[in-house]
Amino acid sequence: MANTTTASELVVTKFLSDFFREYVRNSRFAPYTGTSSNNIITIKEGRKKIEVPLVTRLKNDGVTGSSTLRGNGEKVGNYGLTLTPTYHRHAVEFDREELEKPNIDLMRAARPLLMDWAMELQRDDIIEALGSIYNGTTYANYGDATDAAMNTWLTNNSDRILYGEDKSNQSAGDHSASLGNMDTDDGMDAAMTSVAKRMAQTADPHIRPIRSREDDEFYIMFHDPYAFRNLRTDLDTEHQNAMPRDKSNPLWKGGDLFYDNIIHREVPEIADFVDNQWGADATANGLNTAGSGSVRIGVSFLCGQQAVSYGLGQRPRIVVDRLYDYEFQPGVAVELKHDIDKSFFNNVQHGVVTVFSYAALDS
Repeated sequence: MANTTTASELVVTKFLSDFFREYVRNSRFAPYTGTSSNNIITIKEGRKKIEVPLVTRLKNDGVTGSSTLRGNGEKVGNYGLTLTPTYHRHAVEFDREELEKPNIDLMRAARPLLMDWAMELQRDDIIEALGSIYNGTTYANYGDATDAAMNTWLTNNSDRILYGEDKSNQSAGDHSASLGNMDTDDGMDAAMTSVAKRMAQTADPHIRPIRSREDDEFYIMFHDPYAFRNLRTDLDTEHQNAMPRDKSNPLWKGGDLFYDNIIHREVPEIADFVDNQWGADATANGLNTAGSGSVRIGVSFLCGQQAVSYGLGQRPRIVVDRLYDYEFQPGVAVELKHDIDKSFFNNVQHGVVTVFSYAALDS
């Protein structure tokens, strides 16, 4: 009797398909990533340059009754964002023991390592994008931006940057001074998140909320873990009084918080950016000592539609190299190509309210 075997090409194809599926889904940002404009992180595919368009809403009143409409129309505002994907690669290498295994076994051995690396790269690039600034000419990571660039970014986005609970903490056109106005009274709490939400709703152009199937509208807020800790503490009473007193209550388990139509999600890795990439390395605006008396300032991002543009130039591709060192040292690599940027249109961050708050490390 002849048994049916699966062609190795089909096994490899399924492996690559599963790899990409998990690469996209297994992330703290995964539920809000997709190809629809309703997503916070919007994926658009293209090999070289990818143009992301934005058409602004109509603001005029139009006409009523028998008034003439011709000549009273409105110009459509339109802007574009250009993404230029670049390659990112990493490999896992083996000795001759592994060379004797079939191709798919090499992939299985390398899979968890390559998957973790690719997913961490994607996650960190999204966090870096959320914290990035643009001064009208230069797009820069927070830790690399100059004082002058920060100040211009603040001027262009003054209606969507919040320094603590009191909007008066913002010093016009001076980012460093605004951070310095914050103290231990500016910890993340429910009232601050509601202020950020109102800023999103009233900013011009508006920051559009995410729309669910039930026609409900909500925002997503990603938090530094110490800002999230402060918010969780502030919401303890609300959760105790308004939710079931059992193990489903957020008081008893980790996970997202929900308040005032805002889903709050903790992203632990933001702390690393605050204390390293955006902290010690950013001497002029280092968040880890930026507040009054050098207190640590955390950062959160209240996001609506199209906050981040994800230019996908090439889906993750697995490459097996059997020829190195006379076929003695095989290797398996992952290769992908992307450009992930915060969406800026007309010098304004399109879908984000950046919220700074007092967020001391645990003692």
